[in-house]
Amino acid sequence: MTAAASIELGQFRITPVSDGTLATSIDVVLGLDRPVAQNLASADPTGGITIPVTSFLVQGPDGANVLIDAGSGTQMQATLGRLPDQLRALGVGPEAITHILLTHVHPDHANGLIDEAGAAIFPNAELLISTDEADFWQRAPRGPEPPNLVRQRARNTRNLAPYLDRLRRVPDGGQALGFTAMLTPGHTPGHTCWRLDTPSGSLLSWGDIVHIASIQLARPDAGVTYDLDAERARAARARILDMVATDRLLVAGAHVTEPGLGAITRAGTGYRFEPIV
Repeated sequence: MTAAASIELGQFRITPVSDGTLATSIDVVLGLDRPVAQNLASADPTGGITIPVTSFLVQGPDGANVLIDAGSGTQMQATLGRLPDQLRALGVGPEAITHILLTHVHPDHANGLIDEAGAAIFPNAELLISTDEADFWQRAPRGPEPPNLVRQRARNTRNLAPYLDRLRRVPDGGQALGFTAMLTPGHTPGHTCWRLDTPSGSLLSWGDIVHIASIQLARPDAGVTYDLDAERARAARARILDMVATDRLLVAGAHVTEPGLGAITRAGTGYRFEPIV
């Protein structure tokens, strides 16, 4: 991914920055017959697919270097963890990042906050996270939790630790750095889209509103096992897809066709992503 993929929106420059690709499977899809999912995703015979993992660098008129999501780090899959080197290739190394907006704190969006020793990869960045997301992951559990959630809570505690003295909670509708936080719970309790409005147009960075684009754009009712609340995630996806298509917003999607910037148009009962080339 290079700076050639950048777009100008008002006084802001938005550049997709690839962290690599994530191997997953259509077995994680909910609410859709397997043959349909396999066909939509062009999965291999075992159901295996890969999806892009993309962060977004937003450079504004005040000299801020804002990163939306922090990538996966190097301990998930060998095909991930490219973000720091990609930033350096753009001339904006991790130390130059002034702010990080998190859509949520799942591993492929937040494990890249720290290195293997637990130190901050972005030593000068303020971390912005929705109030609901921070409260859910940082409070003590209210009862027994499944093992995967216990592991995730422990990992999130480690990921956020070096940033606690520079962590800002942003409520639903709150504004920061030209962005408005839009709470879209379901995938996680505090999953948040970040909307940037300018006189030249608007952009929505939607995190994991869509996780497997080839399936969930054509069939927005299909969920994934990664959703902590599948029904709320479906409702959020329906609302956001309708909004971006109706209002003709640009979309920055973490898991849509690279470079991850484009428009959403209606296609029958579903939608289609039209990337900016």
